[in-house]
Amino acid sequence: MIVRRVLWIVVAGLVGLMPVVALAGAAETAAALVVDAKALLVKADFEGALKAYAQAAKTDSQNQDYRQQYSVLRRVVDMRKAVDKETNDEKWRGTVAGLRAFYYQNDLYGEALALDSKAHGKLKNAESASSLAQTQLQMGRNAEAAATLSALDEKTATPQSQVLLGIALARQGKNDEAKAVAGKIETPKEGMPGLLYDLACLHALTGDTAGAAALLTRCFENTPPSRVDAFKTTAKQDKDLSSMVASADFAKSLETASKVKESACSGGSNCGSCPSKGGCSTASKSACPSEKAAK
Repeated sequence: MIVRRVLWIVVAGLVGLMPVVALAGAAETAAALVVDAKALLVKADFEGALKAYAQAAKTDSQNQDYRQQYSVLRRVVDMRKAVDKETNDEKWRGTVAGLRAFYYQNDLYGEALALDSKAHGKLKNAESASSLAQTQLQMGRNAEAAATLSALDEKTATPQSQVLLGIALARQGKNDEAKAVAGKIETPKEGMPGLLYDLACLHALTGDTAGAAALLTRCFENTPPSRVDAFKTTAKQDKDLSSMVASADFAKSLETASKVKESACSGGSNCGSCPSKGGCSTASKSACPSEKAAK
């Protein structure tokens, strides 16, 4: 009797553990599927990645993050199908902005380049030129970026297009030309952290370390609190700022606190589904770290 009772207790204990083991196995399987999904996304296999995320969300139904990732990617797949068919200009712009934001968030710069090229072919304005040049810079195509922006006349050029032109020239060693461009750009008095950041990069590339540090300080002051740390991390790793990262001025700028009141949307952990993320600014996000440079 004692042996049978002990055996029954052991069996009951094993039965009780089965749901826990099953859940653990499901979580591991789902995590592996997410790894596959991300690998497929790197290859721009959107349909394959979507299927992998769907399986992951189904396998581990308790994981809200998987469901969100699937939902975002499903929307992106739909937007990719719709962007060339959309006839409403406002909707088309929103679709382009949303897709572009997703591509940048996932380092899909080849996809962003194709999208920006189509958009610039349609719009042919300073905003679309800046977006295209931003991606060209991100991919290290500095001469192409300079050509894209040089095609704008002075009347249509914007501070953003000019600062990106200056960066493209400086990266090619054309410092005198880059300095001439920098001298024409009016520094914003408030807001526009993305532009301030890019201006800092331009000044750093042309040897003006003190000026670059001052611009970075203003950039951080004008960045929402939830984004300022990410902006500082970007600055530490940015090759355009590499000449000044060991300086006292740079270290001091990193101590700068945000002076901006947090907005309702800037504290999200995932803005991939938000079209506004891609439209915060043209070549630099006003609520997010600048994505411009081929670091």
